Amino acid sequence: MDSELQKSSIFGLLQETGVQHAEGRVRSKSLMEEMSLIGFIPYTDNYLLQKDIGMGIDLNGHLYVAPNLVKFSKDTPIYPYFKKIVKANGKKYNLNENLYLDPILDKAPLYEFNHKEIRMPYDSAQLLKLLKYKTKLLRVLKEKGVLIEEEKDKYDYIAGEGEIELSHGLGNMIAISCNFLCLCSYINKVKGTPCYVVLTSDDTIRVQPEDEDE
Repeated sequence: MDSELQKSSIFGLLQETGVQHAEGRVRSKSLMEEMSLIGFIPYTDNYLLQKDIGMGIDLNGHLYVAPNLVKFSKDTPIYPYFKKIVKANGKKYNLNENLYLDPILDKAPLYEFNHKEIRMPYDSAQLLKLLKYKTKLLRVLKEKGVLIEEEKDKYDYIAGEGEIELSHGLGNMIAISCNFLCLCSYINKVKGTPCYVVLTSDDTIRVQPEDEDE
């Protein structure tokens, strides 16, 4: 049963089809409530590291939800959420102000980054500023095949195995991440008010529409 559920999870379906959209009805193994899937939030282990400075994602925190944006408590940063996810393996992305690039923090020594300047999600405009004077950082990323310099001071990022592209959210923003969370909504049956919950991608199970054959 668990293996069948896993195949129907957003994570499992992404691996099978290569693309998922934030739409339709879902359930959770941990929360037996039918919900609407409304967004995908980029998520990496680096988000957990941010807890050391009071900026991490807390799945048990009080959610503040606005169109295309979410906060996990009043004291944490605003995170974007998106409507579409696809496998990004090997795709090229130009470094610019419209690209979030969280995996880059895993691909070079962290001491090359100024922790006081790191904001999650990590937008590639921050990286472009660092590359102008962090020559060792640039060399390491080039040697690893992570960055390609198409022309002077203009770079493309090469997405690695298992990385995910999130799009159709805030303006023209695109996020590259190693993982993602699912933002879901449902109506409180007692109060009749909307409620929001964030689930891991393997704990978000698509519900088969009633008019489809079992």
